[in-house]
Amino acid sequence: MVTIRDVAKRAAVSISTASRILSNSTAEKYSAATQAKVLRASLELGYRPNFAARALVSGKTRIVAAVFPRIYDSPFTALASLQILASIEAYCSENGYHLLISSPQIKDGQVDASFVNLLAGGYPDGIIVDGHFRIDPLLEVLEQFALPTVTLGYHPHSYYLRSDNFLGGRLLMEHLLALGHRRVGLIASPDGVSLAAEQRLKGIQAACEAQGVDYKTLPRFDGTFSSDSGAIAATTLVNAHPDLTALIALNDRMAMGAIRHLQEMGYRIPEQISVVGYDDLPQAQDFHPALTTINQQLSSWGKLAMDMLLAQFEGREPESVVLPPRLVVRRSSAPPGKLTAASRRTARPNRA
Repeated sequence: MVTIRDVAKRAAVSISTASRILSNSTAEKYSAATQAKVLRASLELGYRPNFAARALVSGKTRIVAAVFPRIYDSPFTALASLQILASIEAYCSENGYHLLISSPQIKDGQVDASFVNLLAGGYPDGIIVDGHFRIDPLLEVLEQFALPTVTLGYHPHSYYLRSDNFLGGRLLMEHLLALGHRRVGLIASPDGVSLAAEQRLKGIQAACEAQGVDYKTLPRFDGTFSSDSGAIAATTLVNAHPDLTALIALNDRMAMGAIRHLQEMGYRIPEQISVVGYDDLPQAQDFHPALTTINQQLSSWGKLAMDMLLAQFEGREPESVVLPPRLVVRRSSAPPGKLTAASRRTARPNRA
């Protein structure tokens, strides 16, 4: 079997140099010519690295676990989670790390035994965990293994990356109030489930109080962050409160589900009712109408979280990051009561 020693000899470099180049290590920088010699030698000899042996020698697997607990959806159906996972994977691939995705369930205060076994097996060097929801049992398990960890969201931890959801919620409500809306319905989530959603609602409340709007009178229906739940919420809200002129959904999926179903009911968006979301998913721009929403810079989360994790690997103290959100105004929001006489005759929603 071809070894790293054989590759180093063929390339006329030291074993450590060959090893670092082939493992994409950033500990030292090498010239393009040296890198090319080592890569050419490995290809010519058919060298295949033995990751298990490397881990035994170094005590490192170069595996990072992205842990996205299954609350409503798996991370493979939650589009915001997919954006974050894609950015983590891109960073890992470019820097010689391997990404392991885990989606454990938390049931009756207990975490999947298979997840505990994964940690006990020593597979990951570090953890990036989605902490947008309440995940106390999961973090208790992680603390037992004392692995370098970064949390995404609001769950308390020494090292965290989050967007300022309070500011994001405030920006959405300020946008609608500036357009002239006062009868606004909320498509939210149940209290005590999503820490991020709770911050968004607090921001909405702050904007209302600043403009003299009674937040407590805003109709609310709780969804599950899915498009189907957004559709149900929109139907329920407009049937119970036909005077609503706008809806705020606490994520884009619920907003898009609400818009689709309102259009099926005969509503024109935004002429009869404005709908805004949160996340700025890639689909939001191409949606019809294009969705007004909050951009959380999700595509940058992977690099930022990995930088924080690598700092811990190197014995450094990373600084936690709070990203400023940005309001993205598109066609799904407009001032209320702007229908022309002709459009009013053709825009008669069927609420049956």
